[in-house]
Amino acid sequence: MHWKTILMKTHLTFFAAFGLATFTASAVEYEADIFPIFKSKCSKCHMEGSSKGGLALDLDGITKEIGSSKAIVPGNTEKSDIFEKVSLPDDDGDKMPPEGKGTPMSAGEIAKLKEWIESGAQVGSEKPEMTDTEEKSGDLPKRPDPIDGNWTNTSGKTIKATLVRVDGDKAILRMNGKDFPYPISNLNPDSRKIINEFADAWKKASP
Repeated sequence: MHWKTILMKTHLTFFAAFGLATFTASAVEYEADIFPIFKSKCSKCHMEGSSKGGLALDLDGITKEIGSSKAIVPGNTEKSDIFEKVSLPDDDGDKMPPEGKGTPMSAGEIAKLKEWIESGAQVGSEKPEMTDTEEKSGDLPKRPDPIDGNWTNTSGKTIKATLVRVDGDKAILRMNGKDFPYPISNLNPDSRKIINEFADAWKKASP
């Protein structure tokens, strides 16, 4: 058996024992992956000259909608109004697109939108437009660097992985280029403390 096959099986067994669900990470690009979704589901109200509610999602103007306190907050889906509204139940009156104005985004499309926002909401090589506050705040705290560590769960099992971010109640641990979401409540007190401190530092540095 090839050594790479052996190594892969070992990693899968190790993560299964620790209780981590594996998935394949994929890079989401705005023009290739997100813009077609907006064009298909949001164009009647927010594209081609229409900007209902002050929101325009055209390719040449999307950066104006990205930034602190805007419709799309890089790295934070909870504060991104557009993500919140496309994720609402179908019977919610605030769901976008509204009934009769388009077909709701599929679960896969919403997942792509989430990944794009959480990875920084980049549009090509352009940077999102900064607010006056952001431009003047050169001394804002930096987001913490990823942490390489040994993480132990409540059953006493430990893995070595890199903490890259915290998503709600889950720590995103990276190993061999793949990200694994793991419930923070399932980790022992020492691991939880490090992760919670990391999350607090991230929030202070977030717009």
